[in-house]
Amino acid sequence: MKLSKWLLVGVCSVGLACSAGVFAKDKNEANKYPNATRQDPKVSMSSKDQTLLNKAADLVNDGKSADAQPMIEKVLGNSGSSAYAQAFAHQLTAQVYYDQEKGAQAIEEYKKAIAFDALPNDAQFQLIYALAQTQLQEEKYQDALATLADWEKQTGTQSADEQALKANAYYRTEQFQPAIDTMKKAMSMTDKPSDSWSQILMASYFELNQYDQAAELLKGQLAKDPNNKKLINQLATVYIQGDKDQLALELMAKAKAQGLVTTNDDYVQLAKMYAAADKPKDAAATLKEGFGKNALQPTYDNYKLLGDVCTQSEDDACAIEGYGKASPMAKDGNVDYQLGYLMFYADKSKDAVDALSRAISRGSLRQEGEAYLLRGDAENDLGQGAAATADWQKAAGFASTKSMAEQRLKAAKGGVKINRAKKK
Repeated sequence: MKLSKWLLVGVCSVGLACSAGVFAKDKNEANKYPNATRQDPKVSMSSKDQTLLNKAADLVNDGKSADAQPMIEKVLGNSGSSAYAQAFAHQLTAQVYYDQEKGAQAIEEYKKAIAFDALPNDAQFQLIYALAQTQLQEEKYQDALATLADWEKQTGTQSADEQALKANAYYRTEQFQPAIDTMKKAMSMTDKPSDSWSQILMASYFELNQYDQAAELLKGQLAKDPNNKKLINQLATVYIQGDKDQLALELMAKAKAQGLVTTNDDYVQLAKMYAAADKPKDAAATLKEGFGKNALQPTYDNYKLLGDVCTQSEDDACAIEGYGKASPMAKDGNVDYQLGYLMFYADKSKDAVDALSRAISRGSLRQEGEAYLLRGDAENDLGQGAAATADWQKAAGFASTKSMAEQRLKAAKGGVKINRAKKK
């Protein structure tokens, strides 16, 4: 988050736009911190320093830090400059570092500016808050918490933004329950909480496995924005994490009926939910619709998923299509093994041999013995006895297929006709 504009304006408005001498607060201006424990100091600055710092502030705001630097250093090098001028010069230097994404250096300069204790309350408190923000961004989470505690003590107040910042720091230090309590307080203090606050609250619930609370938060948000796909997907994820798969499925099915399932991820998520709920036909129908609408991407994972759910729903033609399209993108032989298996039992033994040969060649098979056994069966079906015998001999070398392979070899040797095995 960019701090320079609002922070500089806040400091400049206190004194630099006024005349030299004592920079008094406008009596008509409302006191932002009526419960502050810090006394508002009297401030003064020479006209020379005022001119230099006014110009430097304008340059920093315009992104011309290099031009501002000599003016700032001139004030810092002047032992006769007031504490107020020194504090503001250090604040400007901090801002230069911050704009250059040098967070560690910015933190040190903010600390120097604050240590002078010379700025009016509004400016001083803004600097303390900016220090906490920068510490959080630099992953100095405990330092940020300490700085925010100091801000609360000096201002005598709390704000929604400040509480949210504190909750963020609690979350980063894995203090999840304090993060939850503090973020809920922040959200209760404003009617326009940031979306990022909800994300931190949600993440904290997740870390503590408080899925019901996370679901209630999301349901409340969905009630206000029922067509928000991001919220729907998050709620579905919460339901799944909380072992409420049926609720997740119902939520996504409803979203589909609302026309909200439109992207690759949407269709894949819904199809997997149907598959997990033992509804492979619905999963297959969802994927077919996604491919038909060109919403699903022609990827290995998507085609393999189609093959898997169609296999589960005993739609062999669909499974063959899915695995067939996944095959050219496969990095191992497992999809080709499934394809070869289905081809063999679809009375397409030559295609089965081709698929199983690719499977064996690509390797990393979970069922290598079965691949040799099945290819031998397909070759035998095609009248290729020598090839079948060679594959059955290889299959006999695997524990999972040793017995079946030896039976086939014995039968073939004895001239007994080997019938096609039943599909498992």
